[in-house]
Amino acid sequence: MKITLPLLLGAVFATGALTAQTPASKLDDSEVRISYAELKKLLAAAQPPATAPTASKPPLPAALLSAVWTLDVQKGRLTAEMSAQSFIEGWQCIPLAGADLGAIEVQPPETRLVVQNDHLCLLTEKSGQQILTLTFPFRSPQTLTLAPSALAALEVSSLPEKQHLRLQSGSNTTLIRESGRHALPASGGEITLSLESDQTPALAANDDAILTTATYTTQVVRDGSVLTEGTLLVRHDPPLNITVMLPETARLLQCHVNGELIRPAVQNGMQIDIPLHDPATDGGESKIELSFTSSLPALQATEGEIEIALPRTALFARQIDWQVRLPEGFDLAASGNVEPQPATEAKAGLNLRKSLCRDQQPQARITYRKRSN
Repeated sequence: MKITLPLLLGAVFATGALTAQTPASKLDDSEVRISYAELKKLLAAAQPPATAPTASKPPLPAALLSAVWTLDVQKGRLTAEMSAQSFIEGWQCIPLAGADLGAIEVQPPETRLVVQNDHLCLLTEKSGQQILTLTFPFRSPQTLTLAPSALAALEVSSLPEKQHLRLQSGSNTTLIRESGRHALPASGGEITLSLESDQTPALAANDDAILTTATYTTQVVRDGSVLTEGTLLVRHDPPLNITVMLPETARLLQCHVNGELIRPAVQNGMQIDIPLHDPATDGGESKIELSFTSSLPALQATEGEIEIALPRTALFARQIDWQVRLPEGFDLAASGNVEPQPATEAKAGLNLRKSLCRDQQPQARITYRKRSN
């Protein structure tokens, strides 16, 4: 049977007319049959359009990841190999080091270095990690301002014979005598590098003055930080300078002479020269008040030992009293070239004394043990 186009169109129109005349209530039970492929198309068309997931924003746009400084004393150079990274698209200015010292070379040569907020900075529009090397001149003593970086280290290749390197960071002092890698503060900040002689300078004896009494108090806290404060009474007639040699890792904090703050000259980081003016009366006394800081390994929870020392002077000393304080809860004992003294209520802690000495440094090894209940 041959179905012509006019007949097919007529059937469609007739069906449409019939549907239009049929009430909607009679169509509720009707069935519509379509293929599975058509059903999939209908379901896909009904779904909301898919949206691309948005990337989370990094907590910081850029950072200096690492900075390894290498000191070459023979060439007089300080080289920093750095890794910096920009985590987002667009221009970033990443601090590398303080601008108080200018770089003399940068690798790769196309690296953009700028100065912003008193820092040498990497200017970049590239996202991702970048490696660069900066070279600075070195002249002892050298002060550097470090930018924060999680990995920060100083590598010392070699040192001149009979010399060591003093690394000063805040109140922390590290004496470097051998080649190797040493940690730097990850938080950045100012450090000072100084070459010093291994030989302890001799102090010239001075018979024009006598150290009648010296009283020191040393406070040690749990993290190993140490503060020592002392008062010295010096009897003398003519004006003179006295030389005081601080302990090896100490750093002078303040110095007063007869109540007046002075800034004495410091040599080799340890030797200080203190001027004393003509006393008001013959055989009068000058009062020196000085304080200095140092650092030790953190105290152990139960027991351990620490070694501490006082300044050395060429003056003849009649008596040096020394009070050592550690956190409460420890029993203390001492050995060294000092004599333990009985404890009193007025002088808590460990009381030590050294008498009738000249050009000697009071030293003590303190043993501490947690007190049992």
